[in-house]
Amino acid sequence: MANRMSIFPNSLTIGNMFFGFWSIISAFEGNYVWAAYFVMLGGVCDALDGKVARLVKSTSDFGVEFDSLADLVTFGMAPSILMYNLYTKVYPGIDDLKHLIIFVSFMPLMFTGIRLARFNTELVGHSKKFFSGLPSPAAAMTIISFVLFEFETYGRLVHFKWLTATSIIVSYLMISRMKYQGFPVMFKRKESFLKRNLKIVGVILLIAVVVKFKMSLLFPMMVFFVLSGIVGNIIEKMKSEDKEIEKE
Repeated sequence: MANRMSIFPNSLTIGNMFFGFWSIISAFEGNYVWAAYFVMLGGVCDALDGKVARLVKSTSDFGVEFDSLADLVTFGMAPSILMYNLYTKVYPGIDDLKHLIIFVSFMPLMFTGIRLARFNTELVGHSKKFFSGLPSPAAAMTIISFVLFEFETYGRLVHFKWLTATSIIVSYLMISRMKYQGFPVMFKRKESFLKRNLKIVGVILLIAVVVKFKMSLLFPMMVFFVLSGIVGNIIEKMKSEDKEIEKE
């Protein structure tokens, strides 16, 4: 029965990969905003597949590996292709910087692959309270939310240097050891019915606010999330140093 029920989470994983593929096609066709939206839709599927698998009790090694392959397409390949097309079709003076642009565009794909491989090898015994390094969906969302922010503000991508900086920073953070809070902390199994549903309502309201203000609010939110791991890491190091001083 469990094997039959696996069609539900696997369908969401397929949806994740499909939206990643659609994002790549849209980027090549010059539909950059839709390319970004499709990455977001892939992110919705990715956020649900694992939870559905646990709900129907159909978690498996196959599901984990399949999910990673889908993530590599949607959160690695799709943002890289989007960046490459933006640089080569919009950025002035591309001929002088083409080799550099190819490398910068490749970074999200490369570091997403490294992160997913590391995550899978460390899956057993890994704490579910936090992620070690910036999750690849969050890294991709930061890149595509910047693109959406630029298009909503200026009608096109203007600050290519900031896009480059954003890509480099989130790519590094994916393979760092900085701790980032995960959704399993947000939705605990032993929570009361009221508390769990209040959190769900809160998430729905948050999505409604983002939709209301279009995508201009999403990029600041992603920057806040990215910074939360950096600040948390600094605070944790300061506390550990204080404890060492006290011991001395």
